[in-house]
Amino acid sequence: MNHRVTVIGTGRMGSALAAALFHKGFATTIWNRTASKTEPLARLGLRVAHTVVEAVRESDVVIVNISDYNTTLELLQHPDVESALRGKILVQLSSGTPKEARQMESWARQKEIAYLDGAIASYPIGIGTSECTIFYSGSTELFERVKPVLTAFGDNALLVGSEIGQASALDVAMLTFTLGAMFGFLQGHIVCEAENLPTEEFMQSVRGLMPVLEGLVNDISERLQKKDYGGDQASIESWSVAPRELIGWCKDRGVDHSIADAYLGLMDKAIRNGKGQADFANLYEVLRKG
Repeated sequence: MNHRVTVIGTGRMGSALAAALFHKGFATTIWNRTASKTEPLARLGLRVAHTVVEAVRESDVVIVNISDYNTTLELLQHPDVESALRGKILVQLSSGTPKEARQMESWARQKEIAYLDGAIASYPIGIGTSECTIFYSGSTELFERVKPVLTAFGDNALLVGSEIGQASALDVAMLTFTLGAMFGFLQGHIVCEAENLPTEEFMQSVRGLMPVLEGLVNDISERLQKKDYGGDQASIESWSVAPRELIGWCKDRGVDHSIADAYLGLMDKAIRNGKGQADFANLYEVLRKG
């Protein structure tokens, strides 16, 4: 099918999505609440709709990339818009939680709108390149039907699950892992800079740590599957030395130590519960139980 595509929302990410579609030869219509944000795309040759209804009527695939799911529903939950969407494919690429994704799918199903949920794991600059990864969840049949559109954003258009919300869940999981690493890098950079240690040395050490980190993650994953928390290598009590040292250093230097406080708080909780000699993986139980 030679899809006609509408992109609702032309912020940085939405503009990148629309431009990628246009460059791949799709007839692309755009709409944005602030009309001036559509002007660079209009100069490229994309069609600008003046209303949401007009934007939806122009295409058989509608992609939404705005601030959140609630704003999406505010735009789409109008009788004329819902009527225009009926029988069409709606792809949600805004940021949201699995619960919000399921709520939106429920609304779409009631209105006879085919719905696919997605989460973008890329910066705008990566859209349209081979490095771009976007997670999707929903019907396999629907995903395959609209895949020619989705691969315009990059080769890694991945259907991660048939249950709506699973793309968002994987996105949350990956962001959690990435944020931990990025905050850790910033904190480490501060330490090196304050102690006059060349940051090049820090970067070299970080690169060397990558294979070790992969091994640690694999070990934790295996332990979680087996529920094997035996501390035969390094116990939670041993690991707790690291945040204690970092907190002490930060206090001496007047540096924020809230991240290390959180790490130590979780470890101390496990220790108080008699799990001090268990493996680091046992902190999963602390986190899971809240």
